[in-house]
Amino acid sequence: MPPRPRRLVPGLRGRIVGALLVTTVATLGIAAVALLGPLEQQLRNSALATLQRDVSQAKPGFERLNLAAAQTSPEAQRRLQSVANALAVRIGAPNVSVFAYPLVQLTFFDAESERGDTFDDVATAFTRIAYGKTGKAAVVPSFGTLDGTDVARVAMPITLPGRAGQTYVLAVRKTIEEIPGAVKVVRTAFITAALAGVALTLILGIPLAATLVRRLRRLRDASLGLARGGRPVEVPVDRAGDEVGDLTRAFATMQRRLQHQEDARRAFVATASHELRTPLTSLDGMLELVDDDLRGGTPDIEDAVQLLGRARAQSRRLGRLAADLLDLSRLDAEVDLRSEPIELGELSRAVLAEFEVGTADRGITSRLEGTEGACWALGDPGSIAQILRILLDNAVRATPEGSELRVELHDGSGPVTVSVCDHGPGVPEGERDLIFERFQRGRATGGRGGFGLGLAIGRELAERMGGELVLEDRPGPGATFTLRLPAARAPEADPVPAV
Repeated sequence: MPPRPRRLVPGLRGRIVGALLVTTVATLGIAAVALLGPLEQQLRNSALATLQRDVSQAKPGFERLNLAAAQTSPEAQRRLQSVANALAVRIGAPNVSVFAYPLVQLTFFDAESERGDTFDDVATAFTRIAYGKTGKAAVVPSFGTLDGTDVARVAMPITLPGRAGQTYVLAVRKTIEEIPGAVKVVRTAFITAALAGVALTLILGIPLAATLVRRLRRLRDASLGLARGGRPVEVPVDRAGDEVGDLTRAFATMQRRLQHQEDARRAFVATASHELRTPLTSLDGMLELVDDDLRGGTPDIEDAVQLLGRARAQSRRLGRLAADLLDLSRLDAEVDLRSEPIELGELSRAVLAEFEVGTADRGITSRLEGTEGACWALGDPGSIAQILRILLDNAVRATPEGSELRVELHDGSGPVTVSVCDHGPGVPEGERDLIFERFQRGRATGGRGGFGLGLAIGRELAERMGGELVLEDRPGPGATFTLRLPAARAPEADPVPAV
């Protein structure tokens, strides 16, 4: 076996594990991009929407206050500060302020809560009010930063009934520093789950790939062993229900069939060699005797004629064997047969006529029965004639001199049958199936048996045409072989043109 080339790419196991790993990492990466990125923005938007809803619900409480007096009256200032403090405590906002135009702050919190706040959203709200926007159109929700802390901001106009020209804006700041923490927790959990998924992929993928590669290697080794030939290859048993198991079982089936064909080939070669050796040895001996007789100076013509007659008989036997072997090769090659309507009565009479000389020499009478009307069957005409020749040849050799043989045709509701009946010794019970196998002959042949190929060829031809060849179980002497074929309709005659 030539040395295996060095691999430039990973093996199947590495590629399977690599594909699983890449798929897992890519899936987790896409999920992280699709989930973690929008998650933080969604949480921020949700926090801003919640803050805007809370401020909108608290807005009527500020509208009931005398905000104009809060700029000059300490008492009104205290009431406004109290309402702002209550709102700040309720919604958890560090800074709730009310501004009068132009950007005059009416409420005050500790300096820490307002450090770095430019209140630009409040200015934007005043600008929108100046342009005549009211309601939701004048509200300014936004995000900002106070002393390095992210906050959600809402600047909402306050409408005071009956006080036209006076404009106020409620500004609320609420920290959203818990959102990055929540996103970080989700990110940490996602990364942990991703690492666990990758580890699980490796834990499950490596043994799975190793098992798959091991099964394929066993199958490869069996294939190489089968290619090398020699003794039968032991195909590994794989009962798994996946594709590799199906492939292994299909390979085992193929191996069994190939082994069966190899055994049949060897048996065929051995038997054919034996069958050829016997007539060839006999023929060579006879020709050698004739040659010695002719070279002796005083040849015995009568003895030479007898030897030549026997030599011709062996030559004809070799010709029959060669024809049978050619038929077997055609059957094994599965050459397509024709399928057309055949009139069996006419065909049977033609084949019977071929045996008239042989049957007349031995005083055997032959007749065709059941020929009332045409009997049509579907099949290959050459193959049907060959089967009839095989059956009649066996019947003539098995039938004693002075007796008769019959060919019976039957066309009923089922398949069409052709039966060949003789008055020979019959077939023993233990040989009824054996005689249809290749190179198998019955014992009761009277020394006139062939090579054991005729009935095997006949049965295979019958099956190829959709029929069967069987040995009938009938009482009385002799044997009856029946060919069953599918029935066919008579072909329609071409119309005769008018003259």
